[in-house]
Amino acid sequence: MRKILILAVTLALGGVLACGQYLYAFYYDRSGGQDLEINLLNTLPQPAQVRVSVYDAYGVRLWTRSQALAPYGGAFVQLGRYVPAGDAHWGVAAVDSDAPLVLGLEYLLDGDLVAVDHIGQSVPELVASVSYWLGAYWTQVGEASTGLIVMNPWDETVACYLTVYRQDGEILYEEELWLGPYESTYYDFAGAFGHGPYLWGLVDVEMVGKAVVAAVEYYGRGLVVDNITQYY
Repeated sequence: MRKILILAVTLALGGVLACGQYLYAFYYDRSGGQDLEINLLNTLPQPAQVRVSVYDAYGVRLWTRSQALAPYGGAFVQLGRYVPAGDAHWGVAAVDSDAPLVLGLEYLLDGDLVAVDHIGQSVPELVASVSYWLGAYWTQVGEASTGLIVMNPWDETVACYLTVYRQDGEILYEEELWLGPYESTYYDFAGAFGHGPYLWGLVDVEMVGKAVVAAVEYYGRGLVVDNITQYY
């Protein structure tokens, strides 16, 4: 029987926070030659107020900025101009807005564009005592390798339960994970599982009460970054 985490929170599912704002959260990395350009797009015919905040792996805020977006207008931020490179300078970036946004994320490695991702789903609030999941594909087959990042976008400690399934349904790893405010953790699947022809399957992140966010990095013949935004 899988472990279910029960947290006493009475919230309704939806993209809008209690304060009337929208929260978008995603992965960034300023270690190992990586950078991120965040493109902010207003989806409404009136101005939007946005605030971008960046936290290191331990939840320390490194940088924040507020600005206005014109109706249907956009703006961009390249983090490398404001967040210096550092071993712990990776984790969660958060965008608060009073209007729904679309975010275009351009991931750079040594100055070259390696991946483009889109965020259109704000971090949901969850129904109390009801489980929600994020799921992702992982692979350690051939030259491919996978890294998983789980992030807390909130100013309070949250819990989730991580399970890694092999393609035949065998559980290779499971852990109850507690993350402090804005804290992130990284899982190196190559170090944990090695490589093999049948080493691929499902990463399952279960949560109750507060939503975590997750991203996957795929290595091999380059680098691909995928923020996992479909909650079910």
